[in-house]
Amino acid sequence: MWNSLRTKRRFNSIHHSFWWALLTLGAIAPLAPAVAQSTLMATEMRSSLNSNLLQRGRIAYEAGRYAEATATWQQAYQQDKTEGNFLNQALSLSYLSLSSQKQGNWQQAKQYISQSLQILESQPELKAENLEIYAQAINTQGRLQLAMGKTEAAIESWQQAAEIYQQAGDEIGALGSQINQAQALQNLGLYRRSQKLLLQLGSKLNEQPDSRLKIAGLRSLGIALQVTGNLEEAQEILEQSLAISQKLNLPEESSTTLFSLGNTAKVLGDRQVAIRRRSSLITTAYAFYQQAAATTSQPLLKTEAQLNQLSVLIADEQWQPVKDLLPEIQTNVAKLSSTANRRSIYAQVNLANSLIDLAAKDSDFQNYLHKSQNLLAKAIQQAQQLQDLKAESYSLGILGHLYEQQQQWGTSQKYTEQALELAQRINQPELIYQWQWQLGRLSVIQEDRSRAIVSYSEAVNALESLRGDLVVTNIDTQFSFQESVEPVYRELIGLLLQPQGDGEISQDNLLQARNTVESLQLAELNDFFREACLDARPTSIDNIDRQAAVIYPIILGDRLEVIVSLPGKPLRHYSTEIPQAELEAEIEKLRQTVGIRSRRAFYQPAQNLYNWLIRPALPDLVNSGIETLVFVPDGSFRNIPMAVLHDGENYLIEDYNIALTPGLQLLAPRPLKEVELKTLVAGLTEARHGFAPLDYVKVELEDIQQHTNSNVLLDREFTQETLQAKMESAEYPIVHIATHGQFSSTLEDTFLLAWDNPIQINQLDRLLKTQSLKQQQAIELLVLSACETAVGDRRAALGIAGMAVRGGARSTLATLWTVSDESTAFAMKNFYQRLTQSQVPMTKAKAWRQSQLDLINSTRFKHPYYWAPFILVGNWL
Repeated sequence: MWNSLRTKRRFNSIHHSFWWALLTLGAIAPLAPAVAQSTLMATEMRSSLNSNLLQRGRIAYEAGRYAEATATWQQAYQQDKTEGNFLNQALSLSYLSLSSQKQGNWQQAKQYISQSLQILESQPELKAENLEIYAQAINTQGRLQLAMGKTEAAIESWQQAAEIYQQAGDEIGALGSQINQAQALQNLGLYRRSQKLLLQLGSKLNEQPDSRLKIAGLRSLGIALQVTGNLEEAQEILEQSLAISQKLNLPEESSTTLFSLGNTAKVLGDRQVAIRRRSSLITTAYAFYQQAAATTSQPLLKTEAQLNQLSVLIADEQWQPVKDLLPEIQTNVAKLSSTANRRSIYAQVNLANSLIDLAAKDSDFQNYLHKSQNLLAKAIQQAQQLQDLKAESYSLGILGHLYEQQQQWGTSQKYTEQALELAQRINQPELIYQWQWQLGRLSVIQEDRSRAIVSYSEAVNALESLRGDLVVTNIDTQFSFQESVEPVYRELIGLLLQPQGDGEISQDNLLQARNTVESLQLAELNDFFREACLDARPTSIDNIDRQAAVIYPIILGDRLEVIVSLPGKPLRHYSTEIPQAELEAEIEKLRQTVGIRSRRAFYQPAQNLYNWLIRPALPDLVNSGIETLVFVPDGSFRNIPMAVLHDGENYLIEDYNIALTPGLQLLAPRPLKEVELKTLVAGLTEARHGFAPLDYVKVELEDIQQHTNSNVLLDREFTQETLQAKMESAEYPIVHIATHGQFSSTLEDTFLLAWDNPIQINQLDRLLKTQSLKQQQAIELLVLSACETAVGDRRAALGIAGMAVRGGARSTLATLWTVSDESTAFAMKNFYQRLTQSQVPMTKAKAWRQSQLDLINSTRFKHPYYWAPFILVGNWL
């Protein structure tokens, strides 16, 4: 059973991330109104139907004086009605719907737009200039639908508006409606579709003069880039939007963009490993939110910005500023809650969740829990009033969390089940997984293990369904992967591997646990690439290599679990009770002591890890005639070379061939084909871009040339352009790159150094896949020597797995740290010699093991510092 304190802290972390997901929705919701307003007003200024009253109302509206705008447009409507000018009546009613929405008068807004459309649709035929009025009215209807939570209907309205604008020959109006569609897609969580649409509109947008339309289009693209993880690009685009709004002196537009810049800075801060850099970015985020709140005249946007300020303060545990800010936020939320709409409901839920989080972190805030309950009760009532099932599900789920924090398990379960039922009814998997997870935790606490497994399994299934367009596994903005996705998989695995009364674990549970491990590996790589780009292809070890065993080490909070898959035999399992922090400290100790060439210090952690990972399975490995151990490393295990594990007499590499794989679902191995091993070789010997020279790279490349038919790109010849040209010109089963490089847990920091520029992982992906697209044969082996993992980044080796999977090569040989280029040249010479000239066909894993043994048996390079960092990822055959 889980430790109650640790579980409570996990709950708080979970819902802090979920709460932040709701807060980011506040950043998105204002955008459609801004675009609807800009499109409407741009068209009005060109219309021959303008009156002084319409113009006066427009000036008041843009200045944020919505009551004055409403009064003016009501006067215009009455005047046009008296004169029988039906088109101006329709236009005035459309404008009145906009100002009513700004004031939160949703029923009145609905009546106004219905009247406007009724007038327009009753006309037998509309001329081209009158079609613009019709399109404007439909745009306004779309905005109202979005505010009422009817996003799909809003998209349909804006699609219709775009078609009418095009029919009228109004390219600007059509562009605005398409931007509206992109923003509605963001509200649905379909950020990649939104980004794709906005990029298609990019050239048209750039051609526009500086205007509200351009401001909103750039802002919408910036948000799509932010949520899909392209943070630096997002920041640049948002700053362009802000600069235009400030140039045109449009404070409301500036405020909305400042809000989005705050979100981007916060995400950048969350991603940083360096504490000082993270602190600086979080401070920047707070300043953006503060400016947004100070600049806007819209109460709702101001409150949303203040709520995000509050989230930053809570994350930094700055309790006095929290106490100073809370009274104003509470007052503002109370005012907003007097009218029901989705954004005001979310504001209430966000504040309630903040108060829950505060109460959990600091006892001084315990009295706020009752206020949270009241806020959520009102949010639920208003969501029901609007028939907004998604907002109701959010509100009920967080109410369930409130009772979970108060340890009222039955009441928490009741509200969570209601939230789940609504989420299932509207098919919202990002909600389904949250509430199934919450039910799973409640079942664990109530010691109902079977029910907990069912709930956790359904949560994982919901996450699996989100691999497509929805970016909920994206780190930071929607849901933090490490806080809100990864734990679901691990906690399910922990339940499945929990022994029952007889102390045994069923094969069904072992199989499900292994499959969940594989799914977690896939989810981590999708998170790394920030897109669902990897598909699972289940493969049985029996169909791959009958002399190989697959070992799955699994790090859980209170123990190390190991599953072993042997050909033709049931899964084996064993466990070691050791706290995660202690296990990871031992792993880090091995990594550090081997990496600094200590004489003896690495032996103890190497033996401890051997005893935990290998020794319990040793009899089965021997009896099954196993020659190769294939590890699916979990977490920190990716950062150490398994070859250096020690039984007290020998290193593991002295007894077995060793390979790593992110999962058999991802990299189904195939034997090395009997083909001419033509090699494309690239390398740097000279110092470039601040990196030291690699003196022995030239020797390394010359030795490769002696054993394979090679095409060499050295120093100035090794550029991204020349590498691409070579890949397009011929088939190369082997690509060998000897240059500085870094593997990191973040996409932007994983690169290889070419003469002209660093090659990012996505660029390398495209270069390597050029061959597989043009030729029949995939790359058999990608060798990356002289690379290293990022210092201080515990997930850095994920970049190696990412490079292996995305590179399109069956096998990747890479290094965990930079080693002597002289020993590397020696090892590579022997590796290629065995791979190409052995009398008996030799697998890649065996050929590389023999090369490592050559180093172990040498005088100069016997220390594992020289031979251990090389890891073979993927196809070991």
